[in-house]
Amino acid sequence: MESRLAELGEKIYEENRVEWERAYLGKIIAMEVESRSLADVGNSLLVSPFYFRKVGPCATLPILS
Repeated sequence: MESRLAELGEKIYEENRVEWERAYLGKIIAMEVESRSLADVGNSLLVSPFYFRKVGPCATLPILS
């Protein structure tokens, strides 16, 4: 079962697939799902300007499923 976030992300991707694949084929995209827009485009997750962290003493992020 996919998470709601993943389900919405895939829906937004499909709505923009032709345009985004023409412009960003092979790139990594970060979507802001509430605004349904791209937050960033890059070549690798390793150079992403985004940092995600769980708030609290344990910094481990939950796995989305």
